Amino acid sequence: MIFQHPQLLGLLALPVILAFWEWTRRGQTIAMPFDHGQQGRGRILQFLVLTANCLPAALLAIAIIFLAHPMTYTPPEVERKLNNVQFVLDTSGSMAEDHGSQANGRHRRFDSAMNAIEQFITYRQGDAFGLTIFSRTFIHWLPLTLDTQSIPLSKRFIEPNNPKLDPPSMGRHGLPDELWGQTYIGKALHGTAELLSQRPTGDRMIILMTDGESGDINPPLDAAIIEHLRSEKITVFTIMLTGDKISEPLTNITRATGGEVFNAVSEDALKKVFESIDKMKKVVVLQKQPHVIDFYDPFLMPALGVLCASVLALFGLRFTPW
Repeated sequence: MIFQHPQLLGLLALPVILAFWEWTRRGQTIAMPFDHGQQGRGRILQFLVLTANCLPAALLAIAIIFLAHPMTYTPPEVERKLNNVQFVLDTSGSMAEDHGSQANGRHRRFDSAMNAIEQFITYRQGDAFGLTIFSRTFIHWLPLTLDTQSIPLSKRFIEPNNPKLDPPSMGRHGLPDELWGQTYIGKALHGTAELLSQRPTGDRMIILMTDGESGDINPPLDAAIIEHLRSEKITVFTIMLTGDKISEPLTNITRATGGEVFNAVSEDALKKVFESIDKMKKVVVLQKQPHVIDFYDPFLMPALGVLCASVLALFGLRFTPW
């Protein structure tokens, strides 16, 4: 605890002197007929009366403390550095192909990707997440937000449509392959970079999840993508949901931004990939300087108690000359 006006604390000598004088002074004695009797000295009553007489001095001491303006420092606050993470998810028809074990029913590449995304955003609470889906073109399905509940809820609306794999009884879902098919990674990266550039604070990161190659990232097109991503200080992590070798242009783009490429042939492998990304992009905790605030609270109740006791003492707890 500190005081804004510590020089006023020297005035606390006044209530101390008043209390000492009250306890040591003899006062003006008056001889009464019963003074020479056998009655007791009334030590307890004398103590109570002297204590009551010292209450004004206690009020003065508390008033001086209030005038000195007590203050304290707030506990050190911590604030995590914000990471802006945009998932760029391939939703072309091939993402409906089987991924990993099928022991518990149909499990697609798309299912593994969405499950991993949901686990990642739950673990990394405090970061801003968004979702971009792409195939022939891209849609920023969910802009960056701290409210990430919309990402799992979007699964039913963005799952890929693959009539070759899904029986007609399932009904159609997703966007028609005629409008949405094929894979254009470069277009999606450019669009996502534009979106992330609107975030004035925090790190910027793209997690690209795909299962195919793209012709719009081959040289010399990859140089423009790298320059765009670097200019916006965006780190890219690429996850290939197959065991195929990741194309050299995509690898170059990813590593040129400071990211890394991964293969994930099963849901468990994909989980480990996200754990690796989490370790590479650790949560940065910033400790904020403590603030100075008023600190009257410890003195309010004692002041109120002394004031009430002083008022009650005025009703009779005092020395009288008769």
